[in-house]
This record gives sequence, structure tokens and C-alpha cells, in this order.
Amino acid sequence: MTQNVHQKFTERENQLRLYVIQFTIDRQRAFHLERDEEEAVCALQMSHEEYEKIIERLIERDGMVIDEEKNVNFIYPISALETSHRVVLEDGRQFFAMCAIDAIGSAFTLHQNTEIFSECAGCGKPVYVKIKSGEVESYEPKTLQALTFPLGEISNWAGSC
Repeated sequence: MTQNVHQKFTERENQLRLYVIQFTIDRQRAFHLERDEEEAVCALQMSHEEYEKIIERLIERDGMVIDEEKNVNFIYPISALETSHRVVLEDGRQFFAMCAIDAIGSAFTLHQNTEIFSECAGCGKPVYVKIKSGEVESYEPKTLQALTFPLGEISNWAGSC
């Protein structure tokens, strides 16, 4: 059985994971593991040792994907890199999701109504989905279908969207 990403981590690990998600959305850039560490440890009242241990676990358990420069480019469901899956939160903030399914999941990760502006992976035509109160309120085109797969089938899901 595949766990959702939140269930893979402890409460403290999820606090840092969600901090990095909010940081990425608010700053519109990737969180840098070294340059942004001090701000994170102060905000979460954690030691540098605890921070490093949690970061290691998040990477090891596919909670985040970093590049060679130590930027967190992907932290489910957020992409710090531009994708064709743009999410607008009810509070007006915007970000890119790793894929269209992750864009839908962001409503539940961030506990907000969302609007998703994406495109069909097959034909490239625009796709719109509005999530309100945890339900799909509207979508276009009316023939929209979504295909998903268990995360356990792919070792690095961040590169598979």
C-alpha cells in the first residue's frame, strides 16, 4: 500500500516540509538548503542538527528533490521550477505544481480552495479545474479525464510528471 506523502513523515518532519512549501510559494523561488537554513531553524525553533537530520530524511524518503546546488526544486506537490500546471490559491498566491494531479492535491495539502490552469498531456489543450471545499466544483473541458498511478511504481516521482 502506498502512503500519501504526509503520512511518510513525523509531525516534526512535516513541519519543516510544509515550511519549505510555504517558503517556495511566498518567495516564488526554490528554498536553498544552506542559505535559507537559518530562517527555517529560527521559525521552527529547531537546532541545526535537527534540521540537517530532517532534511536528510526528506530527501531519502522522496519528500523533496534537490539539485546539485542544494536548491529544493520539488517538494510535493510544489515545483520551484516553471511547469505547465499553475495553481492559484484562494488567498491569491500562485505556484507551479509538479503535475496536474499534484495541482489537484495541493488543495488538500494547503487546505484552500484552488483553481488549476494546466494542459492536456496528450494534445496540449488548456485544462481548468476548480476545487472548492474539497470537491471539484467545475472543470473544462467537460470531457476531462485524469489518469494516476501508485507512487510506489516509480522511484523518483518528481521526474516523472
